[in-house]
Amino acid sequence: MTLKENLENVSNTLTDVKVEVRYLSITVFGMNDDFKEINERFQELENSTKKIETEVRMLDKNNAATLSDLEKRHLTLIDDLKNTTSSLRADFGDYETNQLKISATISSLELFRINQTLSKCDPKQKVAFTAGVTSYSSAWNSGTLIFNSVILNVGNGYNPSTGVFTSPVTGTYVFYVTAVEYSKQYLMVDIVLNSVSKVKLLGDSEAAYQTGTNMVVLNLQKGDSVWVRHVSGKGYWSDSVPATTFTGFLIG
Repeated sequence: MTLKENLENVSNTLTDVKVEVRYLSITVFGMNDDFKEINERFQELENSTKKIETEVRMLDKNNAATLSDLEKRHLTLIDDLKNTTSSLRADFGDYETNQLKISATISSLELFRINQTLSKCDPKQKVAFTAGVTSYSSAWNSGTLIFNSVILNVGNGYNPSTGVFTSPVTGTYVFYVTAVEYSKQYLMVDIVLNSVSKVKLLGDSEAAYQTGTNMVVLNLQKGDSVWVRHVSGKGYWSDSVPATTFTGFLIG
């Protein structure tokens, strides 16, 4: 009876053990599934990590190339700036040199002008004249045109008896002549310096009383002579208020 009771107890215990074993088997199977899922997730994580590592390597490589390119550009820019700075310094040096040359030239010209002014004439000296003809002539055809009526003669350089201006001082003079031809007879005259013709003026004959004018600037030495000389045609016209005139003045 005792043995039978023990067997029954053992049988019950075995039954309980079987139940526990089944439970453990179920649990183990469940754990296997979990391990599989964990393993799959780990594999996914590992793949993702490798992918990230690959991308990081590519980014590092690209960044290294970009940094190298930027460094090259930076060095090139620095070289360009150095070259530009050197060029600007050289240009500035040339500019300063040219400025000094220009200043020296201006100083020399100013000194030359002062010397020329002092050597040519007294700045207080003034020379100017205007003379005219107060009557007409239908026959004049040679020689010097004498402007007998003096309107102004500062410095007394013009002689109304001879029609000749004689420079009282060395300098630069302006001379201006107006001559009116007589009734379609045509008239051409010259302004002459020491018998050398300098400019010509013409009163044409297409209509009556055509006016010829001209002006000349001359450098004269003291004692040089300037007058108006006949070239061709004949006669001239003027009036009591002169229309045919001769003017000259010193400008420096």
